[in-house]
Amino acid sequence: MWGYYIGGMLATQNLPGDWYEAEWKWFRPYILKRLVENAGLTPKQIFDCMTSDVNTHEKLKQKLISRYGKDTQITSAFSHYGF
Repeated sequence: MWGYYIGGMLATQNLPGDWYEAEWKWFRPYILKRLVENAGLTPKQIFDCMTSDVNTHEKLKQKLISRYGKDTQITSAFSHYGF
């Protein structure tokens, strides 16, 4: 999820077009894009929550909410993709 998001972000910054991987991937890298664009989180804030104990979408969502608040925006980003 992180690799696809960062790869898409860096490619989009340096090359013409939108280089984000397709939304249909089971791990939904677009969630991270929505967290940055709609919840106002930085990539660093998201990365800081990706610790060894975070191994599901639900755990990532809960860790982001517990650290940064923004319950509505974070929940919306995950629920948009079925999590």
